[in-house]
Amino acid sequence: SVDRLMKSITEFMNDIADELKIVLVDAIQTLCLKFPKKYETLLNFLSTVLREEGGFEYKRSIVGSMLTLMDQIADSRESGLDHLCEFIEDCEFPELSIQILHMLGEMGPETSNPARYIRFIFNRVILELPSVRAAAVAALGKLATVVPNLRENVLVLLK
Repeated sequence: SVDRLMKSITEFMNDIADELKIVLVDAIQTLCLKFPKKYETLLNFLSTVLREEGGFEYKRSIVGSMLTLMDQIADSRESGLDHLCEFIEDCEFPELSIQILHMLGEMGPETSNPARYIRFIFNRVILELPSVRAAAVAALGKLATVVPNLRENVLVLLK
């Protein structure tokens, strides 16, 4: 089963090079697209390995796979956004933070509770490099534009 496969992959992920991990991440993405009902198991796995040690290309492949799954499997969007929000809280790669913030601005307004992303986005305004701050301000602007009842809260934060 998919669950047993994920468990066995988890056991040896730390022992292989990033290049091989990228191949596994691509395979997991393909697996998830073939078995979309297993998206939670696969997103949880990707989220777990995203928080572990690894280089930029490896992390980029994980984020890319998560975004592809969120794009292709509508039910996975909120869970995927939640995982990515946790990742940007401690992300060492500004380019990935910018990409995720952009997706929060695009997909966040379409979720059941777009307000929950404001804290994660605003933390990037306060704590990050100028390029990440700019992406966070843009994401907040998108939320405020698309979700009128968030507009006042976002304006207060940006002042």
